[in-house]
Amino acid sequence: MHALLRKLLLTATATTLAGLSIAPAQAVTFTLIDSGGAAVGSQARLGFEVAASYWSSVLRDNTNINLSIGFSSLGSNIVGQTASARAFVDNSAVYGRLASDATSSLDRMAVGSLQPLANGDRGQTYLSATANAFNVTRTAYIDTRTRFDNDGSINNGVASVNVANAKALGLTRDANGIPINQNAFDGAITFSSDFNFDFDPRNGIAANSFDFIGTAIHEIGHALGFVSGVDIYDAVTGPRGMQFPGAAETSVILTPLDYFRYSAPGRLDWSTQNTPYTSADGGRTQLFGNSLMSTGRLNGDGQQASHWKDSPRGDPSEGILDPTIAFGQTLEVTALDLAAYDMIGWDLAFDPLSRPGYRMSTASIYRNFLGGAVPEPTSWAMMIAGVGLAGGALRRRRAMTVRLSFA
Repeated sequence: MHALLRKLLLTATATTLAGLSIAPAQAVTFTLIDSGGAAVGSQARLGFEVAASYWSSVLRDNTNINLSIGFSSLGSNIVGQTASARAFVDNSAVYGRLASDATSSLDRMAVGSLQPLANGDRGQTYLSATANAFNVTRTAYIDTRTRFDNDGSINNGVASVNVANAKALGLTRDANGIPINQNAFDGAITFSSDFNFDFDPRNGIAANSFDFIGTAIHEIGHALGFVSGVDIYDAVTGPRGMQFPGAAETSVILTPLDYFRYSAPGRLDWSTQNTPYTSADGGRTQLFGNSLMSTGRLNGDGQQASHWKDSPRGDPSEGILDPTIAFGQTLEVTALDLAAYDMIGWDLAFDPLSRPGYRMSTASIYRNFLGGAVPEPTSWAMMIAGVGLAGGALRRRRAMTVRLSFA
């Protein structure tokens, strides 16, 4: 955790029901379970319902996501944290489901550009990528040089898939053939009880508060699968990193989002070095021209890899999965955010390639989804109009940054 109070953290980790389900027909539903401080009728519960309703409006998979939600004292520099249930699945199985689940032009482009899986000497398949080099004892990594990782070890053959993402893909068994529990908690979101949140962004966010709706959308987004195994590489790299007896490779498992993490055309890059970006065309271009990723808290750029690259102060962020947030700042969801979910196997209400300029502020989300209402597809254009300019103007108010993170 960062030591400075001015860099407050929102973190996410990994974990294992009755509640209220949120969603229209033909969409993802959310079952929200109060773990303390988010009872039905409270401001926090209403905020979570608005955030869940937004996700239901853009995700069309026929599945239910179970989320524990609540408040607790998390420490002086932590705003909130999310725990996500995960399953280890063979890359070949994930590839197969991504291909069969492709419904948009972006989906088809992304699946068509997936790096080929190589055949191992024991009948397994594996994926190769640039990664941090080993230390001398091979119990951890170093951050001063990289290597081409094609040794066919566990991290090359298996993906760590959030169970919510597995549901969207139709994956039912893990790499050992064990059924993936479809009914347990998919995530547990806890907000700090030590900080102020603004629950109604329609008139902007109060100067001493954080955007609750935007933060909830961000944290739900991590539970849905916006995570990177590069954060694990980061945790076992350098003198401050953990070390493992035997091969460090067994501790690092990448995620479906990492299938699209490049640093050059044709070069998948899972290191904490170089300049990674999300690409749907095999690394030839950045998605929407700007899809840089963060590279790691300990050994990278200081921000967790499970986020977009932090935008310069005063500039619009790449999306809701930006690693920082400020007091008084209204957050936005962008086409880039939604494209990432499309690429990892979620079915969207529209093709992100058809709306590259999509930006929706939490003020607009609150107005449109208060009460759980989901607009018809024909109303999307009206909802999008004018949102980008308003959100950009609000971002220029940023004076203090707050870090949102996944761990």
